[in-house]
Amino acid sequence: MSRRTVVVAATGAVGVAVAVFAGLGYDGGGPAPAPKPPAPSTALVTRATLVDQVRLAGRADFGPAQPLAARSAGTVTALAAPGTVLDRGDAAYRVDDQPVVVLLGALPAYRALADGVSGPDVRQFEENLRALGYGGFKVDTVFDKSTATALKKWQKALGLPESGTLDLGRVVYVAAPVRVAEHKQRVGDAAAPGTAVLTTTGTTRSVTVTLEDRQVSLVKVGTKVRLQAPGGTPLEGTVTATGPADTADGDTGQKGGGKTRVTATPADQAGLGGGDAVEVTVVRGEKKDALTVPIVALLAVGDGYGVEVFGPGGRHVVPVQVGMFAQGRAEVSGPGLAEGTRVGVAGP
Repeated sequence: MSRRTVVVAATGAVGVAVAVFAGLGYDGGGPAPAPKPPAPSTALVTRATLVDQVRLAGRADFGPAQPLAARSAGTVTALAAPGTVLDRGDAAYRVDDQPVVVLLGALPAYRALADGVSGPDVRQFEENLRALGYGGFKVDTVFDKSTATALKKWQKALGLPESGTLDLGRVVYVAAPVRVAEHKQRVGDAAAPGTAVLTTTGTTRSVTVTLEDRQVSLVKVGTKVRLQAPGGTPLEGTVTATGPADTADGDTGQKGGGKTRVTATPADQAGLGGGDAVEVTVVRGEKKDALTVPIVALLAVGDGYGVEVFGPGGRHVVPVQVGMFAQGRAEVSGPGLAEGTRVGVAGP
């Protein structure tokens, strides 16, 4: 820009200023009045309940799937549909058009049961037979003729040959009712001992969250959390399990990558809705009836904090003790501070 251009611009600016002051009643006969300083921004000291919480992204599912393997050879002729809940006495699938039946127990079936066999697996089977409504035998560790008679009645109800012997592969034990997750074989496939026919999960949905190392201290088994599906109402939940995450870490290539999988169980299953996304809120601390100020009201005073108090006697800085920080406010205590006191806050 040339010197002439600068002069013209300055002259124009002066003209604008003169016009403005003329409009305000300033006649140019003396120095311009100093502009008034803006009014200080203030806020009230209030009492409130402070809640220090962390929100995490979770996923609702039925938990990890477990394989249900065949114990005898044959052709798969039917499969329980995905989503089906299998309880004691239900058929998980059929091989050669004969049912493979779910029973409840911790001990897996590992041999055929017949008259004269004894052991804890006999007691487990007899407990199930009794629970299915069959009697006439003593529940013990001995498979005798009375057990065989009751078994024949059950075999007849299932449409099986009434042999009085429980063949290996006819029943499969699960610790609790399960839900069919996925078919691993199709109708018409050849079942083979040890080959997964389908997979199962638990029957109730839980919410899982993967935490970084720095977040692990947030929760432990028994921690209460709040669960909320999009558009749903908040639900109470409880952390029921923690352990290494199942996913591989992209940087280390190691399973879990130092991350932790947290499982929370809702108090109300229906409240989770049908979607997968769930927000998990962990409350780290709560202070009721706390005297609070906006965080932007805090001033650095020596090695601590203070607030600027506005009152009838003017404005002055009061040192304060600071407690919990949450929701944009800080818990404070100090001489002369009370609910309704007006304090200064940092401007925009």
